[in-house]
Amino acid sequence: MRLESTFKDSIDADGPNVGVVLRERGSTVSIEVPIELLQRAAEDFAARESLRMRLKAPRDRMLFRTPPAPLPRRIEPAGFVDAGGPRGFRRQSRGRR
Repeated sequence: MRLESTFKDSIDADGPNVGVVLRERGSTVSIEVPIELLQRAAEDFAARESLRMRLKAPRDRMLFRTPPAPLPRRIEPAGFVDAGGPRGFRRQSRGRR
């Protein structure tokens, strides 16, 4: 039930990237991370935060599915209801006693 991560070779040739595969609760997601960002994250807090957000966003999308669409609302007007209650009984105010 915990997050597992493995590294793999980059699929895209856009630049020097490292592939990161995240697995949790039976779901898997692959992320491409630039090697430069990994190297800067070892020393720079801002780069570390950028790396964290880059890994966190796909993980959140992987784990938390969107809720289903709401059911259609087909509300029909109710029939006329007598406000007097059963058998026409109504409470009458007699004033102060």
